[in-house]
Amino acid sequence: MSPSHVIEPTYQAIKQRLQSGDLPPGVRLEATKLAYDHNVSITPVRDSLHRLAGEQMVDFAHGEGFRAHLVTEAELRDMLGLNLILLLGSLTTGRRDQPVIKSGVQEYPHRLANLWLATARASQNDELLTAIARLNDRLCLARRLDASILSGTEAELDEIEAAMEGAEDVPSLLVRHHARRIEKASLYARLLSASK
Repeated sequence: MSPSHVIEPTYQAIKQRLQSGDLPPGVRLEATKLAYDHNVSITPVRDSLHRLAGEQMVDFAHGEGFRAHLVTEAELRDMLGLNLILLLGSLTTGRRDQPVIKSGVQEYPHRLANLWLATARASQNDELLTAIARLNDRLCLARRLDASILSGTEAELDEIEAAMEGAEDVPSLLVRHHARRIEKASLYARLLSASK
C-alpha cells in the first residue's frame, strides 16, 4: 500500500477526473497512463482504483482491468430514490435550530452536493452523512447534465435553499426535485453512455 501523502492526492485527482467526465463512463482506465498523467508510481494509482471500485465509481473485471463506471437507468433511479429517502430521514432527525448554510461554491453540481451534505450534517448522524456523500460522488456526472435535460435547475435549487432557511415545506420540494430526475433517468443514462 502507498503512503497516505501519495495515495490520497492521487485518489482525489482520479475521482475528480471521473466526476468531471474527463475519464468518461465506460472508458478503460490504464494504471500506467494514469500514473504517468499524475506523476506517481503505478502503486498509488492501483490502490486508488481499487478504492474507487469499492465506492462503485470504477468497475474491475479480472483479465480486463478497470473501467470508469457506466451507470444504468435502473441504477440511476435507485440512487436518486435512495438519496431522497436519506435526505428526508436527515430532515426528520435533524436539528431545526441549526439552519442549513448555503454553500459559497457556485458550480451547480457542487452547490447541490454541498446542500445535501449540510442537510445530512444537521441530522448529526454520521452514517447518513457518509451515505449522502457517497451518493453525491456517484451522481456528480449526472448532475452535470441537469441543465441540459431539465428547465429551471438553478431556480429550483434556490427555492430549496430558501425553504430550508425558512423551515418551510422542504419535503415536497425534495420529492419534486428527485421525481423530475427519476422521470428522465433513461435520457440521463443515454447521454452518459454516449459520452464515452
